[in-house]
Amino acid sequence: MEEPSVLDYLKAKLMPWRGPAPEIPALPKGDQAERQVEAKVVETAPVVDVAEKSIDWGNLPWRTPLVFVMLIFAQVLWQGAGGQWQFAALLSAVALGIGIWAAWQGEWRLPTADIEEVNEARLVVQYWPLILSLVFFAIAFSSSGGNRFTVLNVLAWLAAVVLAMAAFLQRGKERESFWLRLTSKFRGQDGNFRLTNWQLLLVASFLLIGFFRFYRLADVPVEMVSDHAEKLLDVQDILKGQTSIFFPRNTGREPLQFYLTAAIASWLGTGLSFLSLKIGTALLGLFSMIYVYLLGKDLGGRWVGLLAMLLMGLAYWPNVLARTGLRFILYPAFVAPTLYYLLRGLRFAKVKDYLLSGLFLGLGLYGYTAFRIVPLVLLAALVIFLLHKQAEGRRGRAVISFAVLTIITLLVFTPLLRYAFEQDSFFNYRTLTRISTLETGLPGPAWQIFLSNVWNALAMTVKSAGNIWLVGLIRRPALDLFSGALFLLGVPLLVLRYLRRRDWQDLFWLISIPLLMLPSILSLAFPEENPAMNRAGAAAIPIFLIAAFALDAFLHGIKDQLGPKRGLQAAWVLGAVVLMLIAGRNYDLVFRQYAGEYALYSWNSSELGEEIREYVDNGARGESAWVVAYPHWVDTRLVGINAGFPIRDFGIWPDQLEGTLLTPAPKLFLLHMQDSEALQILHELYPEGESNLRPSSVPGKEFVSYFVGNDAQ
Repeated sequence: MEEPSVLDYLKAKLMPWRGPAPEIPALPKGDQAERQVEAKVVETAPVVDVAEKSIDWGNLPWRTPLVFVMLIFAQVLWQGAGGQWQFAALLSAVALGIGIWAAWQGEWRLPTADIEEVNEARLVVQYWPLILSLVFFAIAFSSSGGNRFTVLNVLAWLAAVVLAMAAFLQRGKERESFWLRLTSKFRGQDGNFRLTNWQLLLVASFLLIGFFRFYRLADVPVEMVSDHAEKLLDVQDILKGQTSIFFPRNTGREPLQFYLTAAIASWLGTGLSFLSLKIGTALLGLFSMIYVYLLGKDLGGRWVGLLAMLLMGLAYWPNVLARTGLRFILYPAFVAPTLYYLLRGLRFAKVKDYLLSGLFLGLGLYGYTAFRIVPLVLLAALVIFLLHKQAEGRRGRAVISFAVLTIITLLVFTPLLRYAFEQDSFFNYRTLTRISTLETGLPGPAWQIFLSNVWNALAMTVKSAGNIWLVGLIRRPALDLFSGALFLLGVPLLVLRYLRRRDWQDLFWLISIPLLMLPSILSLAFPEENPAMNRAGAAAIPIFLIAAFALDAFLHGIKDQLGPKRGLQAAWVLGAVVLMLIAGRNYDLVFRQYAGEYALYSWNSSELGEEIREYVDNGARGESAWVVAYPHWVDTRLVGINAGFPIRDFGIWPDQLEGTLLTPAPKLFLLHMQDSEALQILHELYPEGESNLRPSSVPGKEFVSYFVGNDAQ
């Protein structure tokens, strides 16, 4: 047989669908003998660690740092005005070409995940719990009408989910106590509790992330917007006993955040406040970091997991989403565990992973509307898995297990499912207004808008993440310069590992980025709303996983190039420097730039509320204070919430001011500083009143206080 060439081998590796790669012929016996002799000589020679005594300057890994610097510079050009983007694109292409060369020269060591034994046990279903689960499902569904949680439908709903989980949960090792498995990781051979160095590093990293998420939480961001007023009014309805399944106020909202905030407001005593909203979303953001670590660990080992958790935990993008007090963070917070358990289920064929994935998928549908795209993402993961060699002999089991996941999801979704059947048009109204002509016509052909939206969404990491000041810096990228460079480095690295290993997970993580951005991309009727950092929030998970993948590959490549001792020291120093630069940059982005920009764009309802609060504390009644409405000014409901009167809207229109004559003095009116018309009316109604320009912490946000004393007629 003709001996295969190197070209034949390379073609087979790059085009696997044409068949397996030819085997590399064994070396002749003579060559083998020579190599054995050489090996014996090396083994018997004196042990001298030359790599630790001197540095081979010719083998220093210079290409990767060069690529890193070039990509940082390219991002600066991407963000610049004029025609700099062409040069930025060229520089990025050259940098990535050098990066591939560096990988070919061994400057990067591609991370590999731990291998676990695949579960080969037969899937067994306990039929009686399953039948009872369907009975309770019918009860829960039928009793969930009228858009209300009741004792009956909640108990039936929980029973249906628990019984279904029990019906599919397998016996044996999968039933081992979670608590025992967890505590065993923190006990030594003598049974005493202790933390390893690695566990201490994890705890320290988690505490650092906690600092970034909770530091100055009360004042960053500083003010509420109208959407916060709608949320707090829904929370107030819950506290008054109105247990809605779907909250119709403001075009409709899923309920999870409102019940969480109601619990925080009651248990922590923070009441109906901006802080109550923020605490809940910040906690959910911190919770998701656990699963980001686990996802990274499965992608490339524990170091990739740790780096991914740090990169995403310190990053300004998810930090801002968690601080707004709105539902945005619920998208990535539930995507992380949903994907983690699904991917493990596909890899190791354990039914419990599918059950947990279905559980988190169902819960996520109660969070943020953008999460509704996740079933499509999970289906894409299943299809990609089925098309790869790793699925051989397990395709049928994967499809059946995915059906089990779907059943659990539907059971968890039961109350909302009933509401969707009753009010399908209203349930989907917010989504339909963005992807169809329900609210306005499309500004162009749908396919052109879609392709443009895809490009703009993918470019959000290095160019512009949109113009929604509520969730980020206007026309600034979603990533800092260093994380952006790592992400751009990580993409070709992950592609390279996929070409070498054909691991379906590598392909899935690459494809998952545009899929998780679809809630933003599909804004066809309002393309100016794309990219939106909130609607694309879950895409941060694969983006930071890939960035961590690149950083780990670089640091391990440094270690391998410079030797075990000097290389390890260099890797630790470089890793610490990169993380410190990222932490410092993101600290500045959140606590200086975003905080300042947000204060400029938001209205100072807290300062108006404080003015009314001081007025009431001095003995006046809240019913004798008003905020005169002015176009595009402060939401007067927010003034009431900040003043401690969440039930009252302090707003009054100028043509209604005459009606205040019936209210006994003293009286207080707050006006926009340019509202001369309303001020003139007050002077005519209350000539003895006093007007003062009240200062603001933000220049240009001053307002007028018009006080009417007890001696006024």
